[in-house]
Amino acid sequence: MEQNFYYSQNSLGIFKRCPKMFEYIYKDGISGKEMDPKLKKRIEAGTNFHILAERYFNGMKDYFYIKDGELLEWMAVLEEKYPEDIDCRSEFEIRQNKDGIKLMAKYDLVVIDNDKIKIVDFKTNKNPYNLEVMEEHIQTKVYMYLLGENLKKMFPKIKIEDISMEYFQLNYPENQILIKYTEKKHEINKKILGELIGEINKNKKYLHLKNNGTCVKCGFESFCKGEAKKT
Repeated sequence: MEQNFYYSQNSLGIFKRCPKMFEYIYKDGISGKEMDPKLKKRIEAGTNFHILAERYFNGMKDYFYIKDGELLEWMAVLEEKYPEDIDCRSEFEIRQNKDGIKLMAKYDLVVIDNDKIKIVDFKTNKNPYNLEVMEEHIQTKVYMYLLGENLKKMFPKIKIEDISMEYFQLNYPENQILIKYTEKKHEINKKILGELIGEINKNKKYLHLKNNGTCVKCGFESFCKGEAKKT
C-alpha cells in the first residue's frame, strides 16, 4: 500500500468480509471482473444523489434539469427532512494518524443543533436497514470514533455524549436508524479499530478463504482459483 494510504470504512469493511479481497485491491492493485450492470446502475444513482445533496446544502438548488424521477423523489424526501438553511457541513472530511490508527472518513452531512451534533449518512438501498445491525457496522464505528476523537478541536463545546448518527434511507424515510454515542462506546471503538488496523499492518499474505459467502459476487474468484492450483 502507498505510504499516504488512510484506512476508511470501505477498506476496513472489505478486510472484514475477506482479507484476500483486501489484499488484491489495496496491496496488489488488482481490479476484479466488471461489475454487474444492475448493481452498477444502482451505485451510479446513489452517486448522483450525493452530488445533488451536496449542491443543495451549499445553496445550489439547481437540479431543475434532472429528468430522473427517482432522483427527484429522493431530493423531495431530503428537503422535507432537512431544510437547506440548517447549520451543517456537507461532504465533511476528517483524517487522523494517531495511536497507530491512520483513518479517514468523508461524511455526507454533519448537522449542528445547539450543543448537539448528528452525523447523517444517506442510503439509497432497496431494502430497509436494521438498527441493531447498523449499530455494529464498521461504518458506524469509524464515523463516530473519528468525530469523537477530533471533537474538541473542531466543535469544542460539544461532548461525545452529544454525538449521534442517523442512517437516512431515502426509500424508507419513516424507518429511523438513529444511534447514540457514549464515552464507553468510544473506547470500545478505539480498541476495535486499533486491533483491526494493527492486524492489517502486519503485512502478511492472506490465505484464500474457502466457503466464503462473498466469493460468488466478489469478482476475484478466478484469482483465488489460480492461487489454489499453485498450492
